[in-house]
Order: sequence, then C-alpha cells, then structure tokens
Amino acid sequence: METKITEQKKVILNRLINSGINISPTMLDNVMNINNPLKNLNLLIRETSFIPSFKSHLTETVIKDISDEKLQRVLKRNISKTNSLLLHEKTNKISEYSNLQQEAVTSSLMDKNLPSEFPPINEKSKTEYKSQETSNTNILPKQITKMKNTKKTPRFESTKSIFTFKPIAKEYKSNYEIIQDPTNKLFTDGKYDDFYELTLDKFNKLKNLIRKRPEVSSTTNINNIFRISNSIEISTLGLVDKIHKTKKGNFLFTLEDLTGKISVLIQNNSENLDSVKIIERTLNDQMVFVKGLYNPGEHGRKGIIFASYISKIDIPTNFQPNLSPDPLSIALISDIHIGSKEFEEGLFTKFINFLNGKSKNKLLREKAGKIKYLVINGDLIDGIGIYPNQQEDLVISDIYKQFKKASDLLLEIPDYIKIFFVSGNHEPVRNAIPRPAVPKKYCEDLVDMGIKCLGNPSLIKTHNVNTLIYHGESMHDINRLIHDLDINKPIETMKEFLICRHLAPIFGGKTQIAPIDTDHLIVEKIPDIFHTGHIHINGIGKYRNVTLVNSGCFQAQTDFMKSFGIVPTPGIVPVIELDSLDFLSLDFKKIN
Repeated sequence: METKITEQKKVILNRLINSGINISPTMLDNVMNINNPLKNLNLLIRETSFIPSFKSHLTETVIKDISDEKLQRVLKRNISKTNSLLLHEKTNKISEYSNLQQEAVTSSLMDKNLPSEFPPINEKSKTEYKSQETSNTNILPKQITKMKNTKKTPRFESTKSIFTFKPIAKEYKSNYEIIQDPTNKLFTDGKYDDFYELTLDKFNKLKNLIRKRPEVSSTTNINNIFRISNSIEISTLGLVDKIHKTKKGNFLFTLEDLTGKISVLIQNNSENLDSVKIIERTLNDQMVFVKGLYNPGEHGRKGIIFASYISKIDIPTNFQPNLSPDPLSIALISDIHIGSKEFEEGLFTKFINFLNGKSKNKLLREKAGKIKYLVINGDLIDGIGIYPNQQEDLVISDIYKQFKKASDLLLEIPDYIKIFFVSGNHEPVRNAIPRPAVPKKYCEDLVDMGIKCLGNPSLIKTHNVNTLIYHGESMHDINRLIHDLDINKPIETMKEFLICRHLAPIFGGKTQIAPIDTDHLIVEKIPDIFHTGHIHINGIGKYRNVTLVNSGCFQAQTDFMKSFGIVPTPGIVPVIELDSLDFLSLDFKKIN
C-alpha cells in the first residue's frame, strides 16, 4: 500500500512540475489527502492558472483564492489537520520530497522505452525543463542540468534542441463566452401548439432578417395583395412551399405569410436566369423575397405573381469578421468515434503529440503553441445502438467505458487548451435537433477536467471571434434535394445554410426537428467561423468572409458508411488563427 501511495505522489508531483507549479512537502500531502487526488489534479491546476497573483508556489494563500468552493474547502480542511503534525514530520517530509522531486523530474526527462524524438505524452521536452531553470530553479536539481556525457548517463540536449516548445497560448488566459446553447431550453409536450409556435417563431425571425436587405424596403402582405383588382408591380415575402416545375419548364411555387398564401410563377427564360438559378436551389420552408407583376384572378380564381426578381436572406457582401487581438488559434475536430473498431487511435495520438509540441518540424511546433481552444463537434464516442448491427463494429460496448476511454485520451491534452464538446447523434442524448449537451452522468470525468459540454448547435466567442458549431445532421437532406450538391464537397452545402440562414430549413425531411416554442436553428448572428461535422469528409473554405470548416473525422470507413457511399477522410485537423482567420489543414497521416 505504501508503495502505491509513493508512486501516486510521483505522478502528482510530476504533473505539477509539468504545469510550472512548485509545491511544498506539506502541501503535497494535503493534495494527496483529497478524495481521488489524480482526478482532482487537473481542476487544481486549472484553478491556479486563473489566479493573477499566482507565480509558481502553491501555498495556503493561493488556496484561499481558488474559485471552486468545494476544492477550496477540502484543501483548507486538510491543511488544518496537517498543521498539527507539521513539526514532528518536517525533517522526514523534506527528505522524502527531495527524493521524489528528483525522481519525478528525472523520469520525465528520460524514458528509454520511447524514441528520442517523442518524449512521453504527459511530459515536457528536455529543453523546456532547461528553459525553466531561471524561473523555477528549486524545481530542477542542479546536477541534472550539468550532467556529463558518460556511458552510464544519458546525454541531455542543449537549449538549441529542435524539440524546444514554448507555447505562447500558455501565456494567455482563456477568454470565451457561450453566446447560444440550447441546453435547458428544449421543453416540449409534442402537441400541435408546440409545432405552431416553432413555425411562428421561425417565420418572424427570418422575416426580420430578410428585411435588412436593401431591396426589401416596403412589402405588401399577401392578404392585401388579393384586394388589388388590377395588374400591378408588387413585392412580398414569405416561406416557400410546393415548388415544382411545370410542363413548359417554368417554376411554380406557393408563398405563405401570416395572412395567407399566393402562387408565384418564374418563367424559365433569358430574362430570368438569375431568378431561375436561385429557385433551383430553393427548398420548402425557406424565406424569400419576391418582386413581380401581380395578375388578379378571374371568375373566382385567386391571383398569381409573375416574378421578375427573387432573393434570399444570405450574408451581406460587405460582412467583416471579428478578429482576435492576440496571436492565438482554435483547432476544430469532430466524429472521433471512440469505442469503434475503426477508431483511428494512432492518428488521434499523433494529434495529441502535436498539441504537446512533439513534432519534429519547428513550424508545426510554433503552430501547436498558438492553439488555445479545441472544439469537438459531436460524436466523440461511437455510442450504443445508433445504427443496425452496430455491436459488430464496437470494441467497447459500454457507454460509460467509451467516455472513460475518451477522458483518458483527452487528459493528455495540455491544460492551457480550453476544450468545448458539442453533442452529436452518437452521444447518449435525444436524436431530434436542437440537441442538449451530454448529461453529466455519462461524461463526469470530462466535466471534472474542465471541458465545456454544450448543446447542438451552439455559438461561442473565443478571444473576440464567434464560432457557430453545428454537428450537421441536416446536410444529408440538403444534398439529397439540391441536385448539384455533393457529399464530398461539404463547403458548398454549408454555404446553403448561410444563404437561407437556417441550419435545417426543411421541416418533415429525414432530419428530426423537435417542436419547441423557439427556433434555435436560425442563424441570426453571422458567425466568423462556421464549423460542421457528421459526414466525415474534411473541407475548408470561405463564403463572404465567413470561414467554413467541416472537420472530417478520426474513424476509418465502416460497412454502414460504405452503404451510403461515404469515403471518410480521417486524421485531418483544421486550425484557424483567430487574429487573421487564416487556416491550415494538418493531415496526421503524413505528419510524423
């Protein structure tokens, strides 16, 4: 038992050293006396990073400034108990601590079982330890930095080592805001009134958005149009319904507002080429503005509009995105599918090594050092019973064990990187969107690590830059209904979401939409970054200055994917620089 405790102390001390925290023997014992100290260690490290006055020494004064009341209370109680024994054990503790400290640092610098170019995942590079000597000289035994090159003693690299890693992101505090998150706002009885309220909210919000277009200065509601008795140029707006092509090749559809419905015809001729292109990519339930000649009906028939111009809400052509004042980046991933036989754990480990600055390439280490935020956009785990015969594709068939494996992997990511996790269709939450965050009972370890669990979709602000995160369930519906869209070109599909300013414009398609009184799927605030996943195909681009990213996956092709013709692109991670919105895609199949 004593050996187990000593080993645990080594692990804890080593983690604290790696985080730049110096701790006294007494305070180390106080940390050891916390229930499940290893589990709470990340919380302690994260809390101290938020204290402006904290330098490197974990003291009783620092404990008083910890914002987590539960952790603070436990540590204060342990300190009180320990103080009465301090005088009797001081000498022995110092001796034991010195040995542990030297052994922890030495083990973090030397691992003969790993290749020299890949230091252990949880530990800093040799040169980073050396670079800390000036600020934390009491952490490193002097003899380590002055060791001579002998046959019995490994040679340590100089400060000119190619593996120097000094992440600039570590120097900045997390600065984020959750602007939109549907979690705790999704109550419904599934009654008719809920469906009506959802449609009404959708109509009013989309109407307010399209009225911001310059040409929509004055429109007439449909009921008033029917009172007109002569042919006249009019303009109106509404939701589209029942689009079809006539025998003559023209396009006929119904336009509906809160006062009524009217038929609109777009003639397929040379004068209406722009309008024809728009209507060919228009779906039911989208908001459009129509201008044209109204022809009153005769003999009791209702009139019709012969449209000469049609437009959607879209993104303004002069949109200018927000930028960060700081040189930081955000990494965007999705569809990891931990628990699946096809989970590409090797590629994911390479990604984690990259985040820890263990790339051979100096430029890649610089890029890694700027990453302050990581978004996991759904399907972190493979789940249970998601599709027919899924059990044949699983190596972990317990949902809790899948999340445990996920937390073990994510624990290796540097503490200074803030992680956001949005629920996907493989997580243990309802399938209908908008979707709440994964309940804590499933992912308690992730929450304890400081990972922010969010619903789908969510909008976050990180260092002044707004990122819309949507898993992408409705992409299949859009691709199926617009003939020239391709699942292998996700950016084109994402553009359609922004043009109609809705993430699931079609009600009644394959995408399940929950009947609630507020439509959380409307893109009211234009994002600076729009991030989707779900289809396992990597893509990155821009549309009217909005950066679009579909992050691909970390799962090889399953038989279920093959049945849909999906050829995944695993191991490609998009990284966006928040101060410029420049981007790069890192292919970990090619990065050593």
